[in-house]
Amino acid sequence: MILAETGALPQLFSPLWLIVAVVLCLPVCIAVFWRIGRWWITDQPVPPPLQGALPPVPWPVPAGLLLFLGMYSLTIAIGVGYRAAAEAHLLPWEPLPIPDILSPGIFLGQILPPLAAIALVTSRFGRGAAGAAGVRLGNPQAGVQHGVVAFAAMLPVCIGALLATAVLLALLHRAGLVPELIAQHPVLERVQHSRDPWELFLLVVQAFLVAPVAEEFVYRGVLMMTLLKEIGIIGALVLSSAIFAVVHLPSEPQAVISLFLLGMALGYIAYRTRSLLAPIIAHALFNGLMVFGTLFGSP
Repeated sequence: MILAETGALPQLFSPLWLIVAVVLCLPVCIAVFWRIGRWWITDQPVPPPLQGALPPVPWPVPAGLLLFLGMYSLTIAIGVGYRAAAEAHLLPWEPLPIPDILSPGIFLGQILPPLAAIALVTSRFGRGAAGAAGVRLGNPQAGVQHGVVAFAAMLPVCIGALLATAVLLALLHRAGLVPELIAQHPVLERVQHSRDPWELFLLVVQAFLVAPVAEEFVYRGVLMMTLLKEIGIIGALVLSSAIFAVVHLPSEPQAVISLFLLGMALGYIAYRTRSLLAPIIAHALFNGLMVFGTLFGSP
């Protein structure tokens, strides 16, 4: 997930594109959270999925957690293994002079583990296994609507949380309690410094397509749906979102709170629509906004 260019407070205000986007999304944000507030005070249960009861994933909880850890480990292993093989000249071809974030190892590391997991659960538990994890089209119209609304509702919240975190970190750094955290996501760093059309195209594909599809299957499809079977929707949303945020800590330390809140929204719309289409759309819109904003806006 790509959420923020930097944790530096002055730079949060400089991009006009981001301010405009937040202002445009505010009405949707207010309307959605007004409805959430009304639901909260009535102490009603979480609304059920739109298309009837959510079928539990057919695998046991330990198997689901092992599947999640396996995909995550395989992603790292492929990326690290490709880089090591390239540096040791063990590849049958000369690696292209491209940044690590665009290496074939990164793309394969995001694509192959989910495909292997889908093949595994389908062969082991039947054709409906992947569908129970959200790998289904469902109602496309509902998926698109929920994805766009979730993006619009969460953008002001995530940017506000990012700003609050930046202020807190700046104060803690000034007091000498934490080191200065000004981190930029590797994709946005390449977007900011590269003007090669082919490289920029690959960066857009990476951020707008590959990362949302792969991450939504891993975190919402497998992890959240597995936890849902054991601890219910609220517990599954909180725990899967926390893991989603912590995993991004090395690349986006200033955005942990924002990513947690975003993960909650992505998980809910996956649960509500019984499909990964809605969270993929919302995830892609977030990444696309940051990439194109970095490309055409100020750093």
